[in-house]
Formats: sequence, C-alpha cells, structure tokens
Amino acid sequence: MLTRRSCFKGLLVVVGSLCLCLLSGLLNLAWAADESANHPREDWQVIYMAHQRVGYGRSQISKMMRDGQAIYVTKHEERLQMKRFGQSIQIEALSVSEENEDGQLLGFVWEMKNPPANSTKSVGKLVNGRLQVETTVGGRITKHDVTLEADVKSTAYQDRLLRSKPLKAGESVTFKTYSPEFGKVGTIKVTADEMHSVKLHDNKERSLLKMRVSNSLLPVIEMKMYCDEHGDALRTEAPLLGMVTFSVSRDVALQAIAGAELDVAVGTLIKVPNPPATLIKAKTAILKVKSKDVDLGKLIPNSPTQSAKVVSTDEVELTLTGLPAPRNLVPGAVKQKEFLGETQFLQAKDRRVIEHAERAAAGSEDLGTIAVRMERYVYEKLTKKNFSTALASAAEVAERMEGDCTEHACLLAAMLRAKQIPSRVAVGFVFADKLGAFGGHMWTEAFLNDQWVPLDGTLGLGGIGASHIKLSDSDLSDNGPVPVASFLPIFNIINNVQIEVVKFER
Repeated sequence: MLTRRSCFKGLLVVVGSLCLCLLSGLLNLAWAADESANHPREDWQVIYMAHQRVGYGRSQISKMMRDGQAIYVTKHEERLQMKRFGQSIQIEALSVSEENEDGQLLGFVWEMKNPPANSTKSVGKLVNGRLQVETTVGGRITKHDVTLEADVKSTAYQDRLLRSKPLKAGESVTFKTYSPEFGKVGTIKVTADEMHSVKLHDNKERSLLKMRVSNSLLPVIEMKMYCDEHGDALRTEAPLLGMVTFSVSRDVALQAIAGAELDVAVGTLIKVPNPPATLIKAKTAILKVKSKDVDLGKLIPNSPTQSAKVVSTDEVELTLTGLPAPRNLVPGAVKQKEFLGETQFLQAKDRRVIEHAERAAAGSEDLGTIAVRMERYVYEKLTKKNFSTALASAAEVAERMEGDCTEHACLLAAMLRAKQIPSRVAVGFVFADKLGAFGGHMWTEAFLNDQWVPLDGTLGLGGIGASHIKLSDSDLSDNGPVPVASFLPIFNIINNVQIEVVKFER
C-alpha cells in the first residue's frame, strides 16, 4: 500500500491512455462502409493490454453531399477501464472528423472524459485555409488558428485510403495529418511487409499482410497492423503495455470486462534487485541502468541532480545527487520569463491558485523560502490521494485539492508562477521505498539561484534526495488539449530497462 509520503503514480497510464486516444485514427480498424450509402456503418474493436481486456472501440463512417461535394464523416469512440494502485480509472474518448473526397481535413471534434476531472475537448473548423481551433481544459476555453496546407489529411483518411488502394508487400504510402491531441501536423507512413499467419480474437489463424504505421509526432511508437486483401486491419499491435486490438462483432466488444482489471501502475514498476531501504533522503546514489533496445546515453539528460556516464551501447552509470532548495534569495531581475505565463494546465492567474499561493508564502519575500513553503503546502493540503484522474489542470486541483503526482506537480508549478517564480514540470521515475522499485512520476522544477531546482509536492522535503531519474521537462504550453509529448520519453524505458542501485550515501 502506498503511504502519503510515497504517493506517486505510474505515468504510463497517463501516456498509455492518452496515446490510445491519440492513436484512435490509426485504430479505426475495419473500414467497411458502402460509399454509395448515406447511413453509417458500424465496426467494433476489443482492446487488450498485457493480455487483459481493458475496453472496446466503435467506428462509424458515413457519406453525405454538401455544396455538391462528397463529405466523409468518421466517428470513433473508445472506452477503457483499468486500475491504478487498486483504484479504478475510466476513460472515454471521442473523435469525429470531416474530410472531402481527397481526405483533406475540414473539421474535427476530439473529447476525453476522465471523471472526476472535467472533460477535455478540442473543436476545429477549416475556414479559408486556416483551422480555427477551440480547446477546453479544466472548464476554460482557449482559441488559436493553425494554417493548414491543402494536402493535410484527417486522422481517419488512412483507413479509407487503404481500402480504396490496398498496399502490396514492399509498398508504402506517406501523408500529412493534423492531430487534435497535439495541436500539430505530423507525417504518417504506412509500409507493407510480408504475409504473416496471426491469431485473431476467435483464436483462429489467418494469413494477413503485416503493415507498420509510424507517426512523426510519436517517434517512439510504431504500430503494427495485419490487414486482409481489402485493406481492412483485423488486428493491431502497439508497444503500450502490449496493447492489441481485434476487429470483432458488437456483442463481443460490449462484453463486460471479466476478472481482475489491469493495474497499469503496478504492472509498470521497475523492480530493483536488493533494493536499499530508502533513497528519498540520500545525498548521492550510483545506479546501473541497462536496456537492450534504447540508447540510454541520448535518452537520459544531464542536470544539476543527475549525470549519465555511457558504459556501453546498452548501459549507463547514472549518478543521482540530492538537491535542497536554496534560501536567502532576494527578488531580482526575473530570468526564464517564458516560464511565468499561463498555460492550459498551469492557470497562474486563477483566483483559487493565487489564494493558495498567498497562504503558502505567508508574507515571505525570500524566493527560496516561498518555493519550499509552497512545496510543503501542496504536500500537506492535498490529503485526498486520487489515482483515478489521468491529468487535471492546476485550476481544477486548486478547487478540489485532490489527486496524485501530476496534480501535485501542476498545482505547485502554477502557484510558483503566481508569485513570479519561473516553473515547469519534470517527468521520469522515483524510487518507492515500500515497493523497492522505480515508478513513473511527475514533479516540479523552480528556477532559483540561476538553475532549475526540483521540488516534489508529494514528498514536501524542500527539494529531492538521490531518488529521482529525470527524462524530460515541460512548461505544458502545447496547443493540444493533452500534453502527450511531455510523457513520451517514458515509453523508451518502461518495460524495457533494468535498474540496479550500486551504492548510495545518506
């Protein structure tokens, strides 16, 4: 059982769930609608992770005429049910896209529901070559325009393309598409390999054409599709906890999830052989980190709290150093000003965020003291540890005062900005004493004394010990409704790494 002091979550559930929604355009499996019909055709999928059933997907596509041209409307929804440290997490994702005969994106709706957090939604409409986008995060609306070239396709275009022009072994197709989750244009490449005998959901073997699908916005994730002679994908695979989807009937897709739900947090812990009793307050620690398929030297950055020494192509020696927050820092010229503004997830001007910031600062003028007080304040006030929320914005957390590491990190970062202290969030792993393992984690960094200083609102120790492995950082300012890119580096390591604590000093 996790204690209040070691409250963290496996961030894979965030990334996995969000990326599953993100890749929904690649998972509209069997596009089998009759293009001459005006009524939608439904196709159903069942979704597995780590050999356990976690949900289903449904796709609908219909054709209509508008101003004399054919318009294709594709609707795809997914429902996932999992656990994180024993607490249930439910996610519903909906994507609707409109495209013309050539696949050009004309408009979209993307929405994710993850109660108790507010629904996250993005709506776009193409007007005179510009995509007008309205995004809602934490109940707040932001608007921006994106210039789109005429060859930018919808995320649903791939399925219609492969059915109208099925690929043969050795052939490939590349096209650009706009991803609402990122708020960016990426390039999708589909490459046909050879025929493979694969098992479908009914356990029957079938010879299908294997295809590899990549998205430039998700460079660490390559999908595999197994398609029939019509270009319909009957099975897909993705490196997200062994995610597999099958094309099935409606009745099969809607069957209740049987047995124990998948606990994505426990399932993604990186166990340490002969683990130390604690690293939370250690001054230094030396780790041996190994992975067969990942260039760890490029993946693990150097920072004031860690230094990576490449031992071989598949091993690094990682030195972690504890770093307490500095004190006696009088206000001066603000550097890193770009880390002071509001973002969709860090609403520093929110009334409730400001109130928490003022209470935590308690009148102090010393920036270091303010930062430490805020870290302690978040630790003490977020007493309800809620593992069912994927990612709530700072304004939502300031209102409900509950959550896990992502909510602690976002609220603390927004509070720091409210007091004119530059901040961002960091993503990586933390050592959990009681579990003897490293787990996915998010914490906060404040720019103090001309360097980025880590603060962890789940621990409240005035900085960190030699317990955190940083992979990336983010100001959470992306235009997309979910900060997927911030979490992607975890995919390069999770379930594909071994960590050994060589020595440490308290």
